Amino acid sequence: MVEAFEIDSQAKMIESTSDVVEVDTNKVLVFVVHDTKTVYLWRGKSADIFKKLMGTRVAAKLSHTYSDYRIRPISEGNEPAAFNQLIGTKLN
Repeated sequence: MVEAFEIDSQAKMIESTSDVVEVDTNKVLVFVVHDTKTVYLWRGKSADIFKKLMGTRVAAKLSHTYSDYRIRPISEGNEPAAFNQLIGTKLN
């Protein structure tokens, strides 16, 4: 199961209501992948620096909730294969 969220400038996690999350260069996204116990923090190249900072704070907060999960920060353009596979498939 995968949960996907967009981070807004107030550090709020806006849950995706779609089966497919669009990665947008202006967004900061968080994907919680329960199967692999991984939290991906994806930062678009054109995302506001404040949103990027808020994304880091959200990831830190999630590390308390999911203490046995690995936090993987990712910058747009440096996505690992596992992440590309994740966003290429349906969520949940």
